[in-house]
Amino acid sequence: MTKMKSVICGVMILGAAVLCLPQGGRAQNVNTAEQTGPYPSLEIRDVTVIDGSGGPAFGPVNVFIKGNRIERVAPSDSISRKEKDEEGTGKKEQKAPDRVIEGKGMYVMPGLIDVHIHINASKDVPAEYIYKLLLGHGVTTIRTFNVGSDDPKGMVEEKKKIAANQIIAPRMYVYPFWGRGDDPRSSTPEGARQIVDEWHALGVDGVKIIGKPGLWPDVFSAITSEARKNGMGVAVHIGQDGVYPMNAVQVAYNGASTIEHHYGYPESSYTDQTIQNLPPGYNYSSEPDRFLETGRSWLQADVAKLHGEVIQSLLDTMHRTGFIMVPTFSIYEANRDVTRAANLPWHSTYTLPVVMDSFLPNPAHHASYFYEWTSNKEADWARAYRRWLDFVNDYKNQGGVVAVGSDTGFLFELWGFGTIRELEMLEEAGFSPLEALHAATENGAKVVKNPELGLVRQGYLADLVVLTENPLADVKVFYGSGVTRVGTDRKEVHEQCVKYTIRDGVIFDSQALLSDVREMVTKAKQARPGQVKQ
Repeated sequence: MTKMKSVICGVMILGAAVLCLPQGGRAQNVNTAEQTGPYPSLEIRDVTVIDGSGGPAFGPVNVFIKGNRIERVAPSDSISRKEKDEEGTGKKEQKAPDRVIEGKGMYVMPGLIDVHIHINASKDVPAEYIYKLLLGHGVTTIRTFNVGSDDPKGMVEEKKKIAANQIIAPRMYVYPFWGRGDDPRSSTPEGARQIVDEWHALGVDGVKIIGKPGLWPDVFSAITSEARKNGMGVAVHIGQDGVYPMNAVQVAYNGASTIEHHYGYPESSYTDQTIQNLPPGYNYSSEPDRFLETGRSWLQADVAKLHGEVIQSLLDTMHRTGFIMVPTFSIYEANRDVTRAANLPWHSTYTLPVVMDSFLPNPAHHASYFYEWTSNKEADWARAYRRWLDFVNDYKNQGGVVAVGSDTGFLFELWGFGTIRELEMLEEAGFSPLEALHAATENGAKVVKNPELGLVRQGYLADLVVLTENPLADVKVFYGSGVTRVGTDRKEVHEQCVKYTIRDGVIFDSQALLSDVREMVTKAKQARPGQVKQ
């Protein structure tokens, strides 16, 4: 058994994992599948709630949790309490909760849902490191496209272990990549239907398509129709190898449940051409070429058509199929300022050396293409961003549903931190703070097709985050590195604001999780040959 580190709020913690102790019962250890007796009850007192619906904050209230469900949300101010007491005269007295969190001055909202995640685990990058970074930032649910190099069966097994509390991790939904491996069936409609059915039988939640063979029109239609029949989702990264004729309007119309990133939207608006103008020497297999020119596609777009016909078509499809947009603004931000991305302040304490190595220029490594990245390329990407940001904001303003995905683990973006940066970038696009948090909660629940997630509401799953500061005033309060405020007296006050992350009724000390990550990074640096001790 892991050595006990601390006891807080009456809840025992093993490492960073919480032990839920029913009164008079044995511990339910999240590190094992053992479940002894009922889940304990929990009351979070005197908090302000941001319920995830897009409605304004309200409180003070008490949030009651029983097992892994929100039992009720009740006003806790003196007037409401008196009225409640009078209404309840003669009724059976409520049993005292097993655990209480005194939350006066704190904020409670649904746990964040990040619907574009890669668990790039390896012997040098343990999955524990990634999961604790995510949970430490209040991310309670992820939709992932890979778990290390696992096949679909292995990904489902990981999901099951998390659901059984054998692994400390966010709730997981798995969408394996289409066409990875050597299965020839992935290139034919008949074979595609067989694979989707087999994945469904395994417990896979959906399919991730990136380029061909999944973007061959006949194969794509077979995948989406079979997935829809099985209640599965289809996430699509419209690679440039298949963007013609499968642009965003076509991909959404033909059954994508989500479109990832920015690909395919500008191509849907072309009026002076049908295919992007590319340099004669362009090679799709060259990542510097590929990532530069995908940004420049926005500079060839017809802006009026983008904001008119393209948005209207996507909205029509959304109303028909439930299509959702997942921009992942944050993952490409290094393209407009690589120096900033490489020198983010949390890299020194939260980024494993081997992860930082993977970000550095290397032609042999995916998304490490900055060895020839110049100011004029950054300028083109900055101009592209303005069009992209405006497009997504207008889509939202016209009724489009947008969700949060970070795609972290590449381009100097770190798990957890990238999710919060995505919230900031939604604000940069024009989303209000309530709209940004709504994208990361209720809208994320729509992506993973779970109507019991994403809201602080009676009967919903108890996936919550407790913060000491108001995220509507500043989403930076989610950052694992904390926030530093400077008053007029020039004194600095530093605060770590994510207090607890609650996933499926299990309470995690968010700061203990982040402390574990910092310790992993410190040990990894010390183990490096020639590492100078600081």
